[in-house]
Amino acid sequence: MQEAILGIIAEYNPFHNGHLYHMNKAKEMTHASCTVIALSSNFVQRGEPSMIDKWERTRMALAQGANLVIEMPSAFSCHNAGVFCSAGVDLLAATETVTHLSFGMEDTSFHSLKGVIDILIEEPPSFKENLKRHLQEGHSYVESRSLTLEDLIPGAGRLMSSSNNILAVGYMMRITQKGYPLTPVPVERTGRAYLDDTLTDVASATAIRKAIKEKGLDEVYSYVPQESFFILKKAFDRGRCAIDDDALFRMIIASCLRASPKELASYAEMKEGIENRIMQASKYSKDLQELIEAISTKRYPKARVQRHLMHILLAYDHWTNRAVQRLSVPYIRVLGFDDKGRALLKTMRKKARLPLITKTGSLESPYSKTIAAFEYKAVELWEMLCNAPQRRKDVVQKPITV
Repeated sequence: MQEAILGIIAEYNPFHNGHLYHMNKAKEMTHASCTVIALSSNFVQRGEPSMIDKWERTRMALAQGANLVIEMPSAFSCHNAGVFCSAGVDLLAATETVTHLSFGMEDTSFHSLKGVIDILIEEPPSFKENLKRHLQEGHSYVESRSLTLEDLIPGAGRLMSSSNNILAVGYMMRITQKGYPLTPVPVERTGRAYLDDTLTDVASATAIRKAIKEKGLDEVYSYVPQESFFILKKAFDRGRCAIDDDALFRMIIASCLRASPKELASYAEMKEGIENRIMQASKYSKDLQELIEAISTKRYPKARVQRHLMHILLAYDHWTNRAVQRLSVPYIRVLGFDDKGRALLKTMRKKARLPLITKTGSLESPYSKTIAAFEYKAVELWEMLCNAPQRRKDVVQKPITV
């Protein structure tokens, strides 16, 4: 019988008590001998720089029981849910060693989950017609999809109103579409929803980041594992964190001022004239939140606006975006491992379908080099948000070992 290798797609921004519960529960459910994390790079899915860099978040994951951490590059991690989910699943499947994929869900018992996945993959005429109608009513794509599913499967709209459920369905869709031999392992979430910004027993990453920004690091001591807190504290004490919204705002405005409307329109996912709203708002907004509020509408929710702003900052062009969506992740970059992870890497080097690397200088294909160059640029820009930037860290840093 093949031993179970657990895969988890995560941001750990930062690693908190809910993440620890999920990892331990997934290990218990799968009896996994090893746990592999596909970790977001320095820009995350909701369109934000990560609070601390991917290397320190790798330390957090390894300290809490992960055995191997691999990178989801910024070109994929700072993107819509479809690209994010597909990249994470593709990465874990490409190892040819991961057997199970675990993720959090608000409700693991929904009776028609397979029906929802089938509709989203096949997109029958009834789905397309209802989706078009809801989009014409001015709803965002995510809201329109949720309303359409509710039209077709009562209860499915509520299922798809949660960020965690949207990601969970995205993971399962990719597994189904590609026929990957990955067993989905949903774990019902405890504590607050992902976007809830209040601190309670098991607080969300959103609430923890908000508390740190507004009240300081000590405010979250009880909501993260002790090792995570000490890693956070060390990073903060050394000026190795990106939480200064004013610095981020200035960088975004500078990028907008340099660009023409035509140039803005050439960036990833720019549609329906949103570049004009961004250009106009950038002329008078006084801070980051005012900028986001000025651009956001019912059709353009805040998370989408934030991703647009990050894509402008990163100069994420339309052609790179098309390649990303067509070709997915071109390599498996190792960020860190323990002794079990080291042993798994030996097997992975023999079996993996993608190049297994620790540094990007050895890459050969033009597409791989494009993704690596984008990652280098993203990390260098992230460093500019720190009080103590470490230039070229992504070039010289070796994998974290414990």
